[in-house]
This record gives sequence, structure tokens and C-alpha cells, in this order.
Amino acid sequence: MSYQRRHALETSGLKHEGGITGALVSVVVCAYNNWPDLEMTIESALHQSHQPIEVIVVDNSSTDATPVELQKHFGNLIKYICQPNKGDAGAYNTGFAAARGEYIQFVDGDDVLAPNKIQKQIDVFLANSDADIVYGDIRHFQDAAGSPAWHDVATQPENDILMEFIAPRNGWTGIGALGVLFRRRALEKVGPWDESLYIADLDYWLRAAHAGCRFKHCAGSPMGFMRRHARQMSADRSAMDRGREAVLEKALGYINSEPYRARLAANLAEYKYRSAIAREPIGVSSALAKLKLARTTSPQRVTALAYALGYAAITVPGGSFLAQLRPFGKVRGLFASLSGFHDDIQ
Repeated sequence: MSYQRRHALETSGLKHEGGITGALVSVVVCAYNNWPDLEMTIESALHQSHQPIEVIVVDNSSTDATPVELQKHFGNLIKYICQPNKGDAGAYNTGFAAARGEYIQFVDGDDVLAPNKIQKQIDVFLANSDADIVYGDIRHFQDAAGSPAWHDVATQPENDILMEFIAPRNGWTGIGALGVLFRRRALEKVGPWDESLYIADLDYWLRAAHAGCRFKHCAGSPMGFMRRHARQMSADRSAMDRGREAVLEKALGYINSEPYRARLAANLAEYKYRSAIAREPIGVSSALAKLKLARTTSPQRVTALAYALGYAAITVPGGSFLAQLRPFGKVRGLFASLSGFHDDIQ
């Protein structure tokens, strides 16, 4: 290749790799007190088989060694931005605003990208010019000793991606930001990540699917490796349930077509019902108000019988507490069967 051609490619954000022209990819890393795990995250981004790569680290005001160690280890190899703690969504928004790439990868500061992750997904983009978002599998690993407390969910091609996000067959689609590569136009179409939500990624998938973004599956080995530990947001199941409820509540405000709206309302009603039964952190009167709201949201899902059983569990002294104890598993199962819900009320 001539010097003039190589220079033109490099100055336009492209690089020649073995006869293949590659677009610039921006990897946005959300960091908050992740050192030294953050070093491995950044290295996994810098050493992708696809080049060129720019790495943007958005630090949500870490109080550990992150600011000092990043400069010492990486210097000008990365772009470092420090901001007040705005969570993952806030870091993604800041990072995307600074990104120059045609493709965008988001990753948290304790996770790791597979070395060929970007290249594999760009190959899918190249084979599907209409694709906006390419997703693949995520493999989990844990810091603590002992038996794994999760199971990997294999992703697959979806004929109706919006319905899969609303009512996933296995409880979770397996699609997460770590396993996704975005085309810039998709992010511009969907808009900013919602910084007010506990589960901003589910909200983003719903908005993207509703906006008509085309999702494509990338088969094969895991796209990345997600660290599991007790400090992460997903470890708080109650907060996750409340977070999903907030996401579904928001989605009900813009998803109007059927059968999506009815299924969305049913799932939202079930989350409200569970929250009412648990009565935490709300009292009896608030729990009864939420139970009524669950019935109003989807009378087909929260039937008259389910409502009556829920009312009893809330108002009978100790009913809500007993329904959640392990020794009462059979009773809880009967309750779930009668009310029409799965035996996983938390």
C-alpha cells in the first residue's frame, strides 16, 4: 500500500490490517474503585485483534488508586475523564460524547473483553449492512471461592427481539452491555442512557427495539467475561426487582402496540404484586395500595382470586413474613399456584 493511501486511511480514522480496512472502535470503560481489576479491563480493550481502538475511561470519582495508577500504567494510551459519580449510565453517556469511533463498546471496570470480541462482531456488521446492534454470549466468573451462584444464559437469534426483552423465555435474554457492540447511528437514534434508573441497560434494549434498531446475533465463544461479586448492583435482588418495575413502568408509557403492551402490563402487574406481598420497605397501607394498582394495571394477570390471596397475605399478621420463609416452601408454592404466579415471590 502506498504511503499516500495509508496516510489517508489513518487520518480518516481507518487503518489497514492485513488487506482489510477497519473502522475506528471506541471502547468506553466505566470505572469506580476498580483498581487493580481495571488494568485488565483496559488491557483487554487495547489488545483487541481488531485495530484501531480508542479507549476512553470515565471515572465516577474513584477514591482508590485509579487516578494515579492509570496515568502511571497507560498515560496517553487512553483518554481519562473524571466526573461526579453518575453510575454506569452516566459514564456511558459521557464516554459516548467523547467517542470518535464508528462502533462503540461499553464495558465496566471489572469486566474483560475477549481478545477477538470486536473483530467477530464487526464481521457480523460487515455481513449485515442493516444491523445496528450486534450481541453475543457473556461468560461469568467470580472472585470468591465456592460453587458458582449463577448459570450462563446462551444468547440466540431472535425473531421478535422486543417481545424477548419484555418477556424473556428464561427470565433473562443473556444480552448485556458487555456482550454488545453498537453502531454509532443506533446510539444516536435511541438517545442517552437513562441515568435515573437502577437497571439502565434493560431500559436501553427496550427503547432500541421499540425504535426499530436491528439486532443481530454473533455466535460462538463468549464476547466477554463478567466478574461476579457481592458489591455489584445485581447482587441486590430487591433493588433489581424494583429496578425492573421502574423500567417496565417507563416502557408502558411509550409501547402501545399489541401484543406487546398487554404482555408488558402483565409483567409489570406481577412485579407490583410481588412488591406488595413482600411489604418491604413499605407498610400495610402502601402495600394494599400497590396491590390495588397491580390489579388495575392488568386485571387479566392479577385475577380476583390472586387479589384476594394477596390481600390476605398483607393483612393477616405475619402472613407476608411466613409466605417467604423456606420452611413454608410448600405453602408458598400452593399460594403461587392459586394466584397464578411462579413460586419466586420475593
